Amino acid sequence: MKKINLYVCIIFFFAMINSLLVKAKDIYSSFKQCAKITTTAPRAVFDKLWIDYDITEDGVKGMRIHVKFTVYEMKFVDSYMAIFFEDDNGTKLRDKNKKFYSSGGDVALYKNIKPEYDPAVFNDLQVFMPYSELDLDPGEYQLTMEVKLIYANGDPIQHLTYHDFDYTKPGSSSALTGAPAATATFEDMWVDYDVTENSQKGMRIHVKFRVLNMKNVDGYLAIYFEKKDGEKLKTTRTGYKSTTGQVAIYKSLLPGYDEAVFKDLELFMPYYELNLGSGKFDLKMEVDVIYKNGGIVKHLKDYDFVFSQ
Repeated sequence: MKKINLYVCIIFFFAMINSLLVKAKDIYSSFKQCAKITTTAPRAVFDKLWIDYDITEDGVKGMRIHVKFTVYEMKFVDSYMAIFFEDDNGTKLRDKNKKFYSSGGDVALYKNIKPEYDPAVFNDLQVFMPYSELDLDPGEYQLTMEVKLIYANGDPIQHLTYHDFDYTKPGSSSALTGAPAATATFEDMWVDYDVTENSQKGMRIHVKFRVLNMKNVDGYLAIYFEKKDGEKLKTTRTGYKSTTGQVAIYKSLLPGYDEAVFKDLELFMPYYELNLGSGKFDLKMEVDVIYKNGGIVKHLKDYDFVFSQ
């Protein structure tokens, strides 16, 4: 009888073990299934931003801002591309007339989006910003626009980029004296890569442009370097940097005529001065004509290029 009870106990013991193993397998299977279910928040990937300056819409002069980006997990989500403006101290520009403004009273610009696909690509989302709506007094300014995606209720989705630009409010400098405002017109730009000058390897940049109303006015052709996403290349080395520490090169200008044509102004940029490590980089040159004191005359061109070392 004792032997029978022992056999029963052994059978019962193994039955319990088998039952626990089956349950463990079920739990593990359920865990794996849960692990496959992930909730991804709406997000975006910025590609590039470019600006058409001095555009007129409905009789109002301003700038047309173009943004290229891709959104994910945002199908049928009511949202906005929002652009805010700051001065060179990082202080947001304050609205004065409640036309182009945020709920917090800052100067802002919005474009409604409601993607119908996932992912959705916006190759060229355009918004127009009248210069007058920057709500600035006459003067010369170094400004920054911050571009982001937000929900319809204002909550953030994703920061896209920062973009620096210079702005002169009419009523200052030449406008105060009644003289015609200086300006410039871009015509062409090309680059010779892997050129050696003074034992340094780099690129020779050629720019064709013309300037107006700058006779005997000291100025520069300025080229600033940044990554394609808008992050500025920085350096502490003198000779190839702006006053803010951005990698830059300059060519002095002193036009001898009211309308002066520069058919092939050359600048040489050593690769070493880009201040980058090893790898492949998507970069951009921002080409401007500026006054000697740094004030902007005219933005000429944004030029994308790829650099590897």
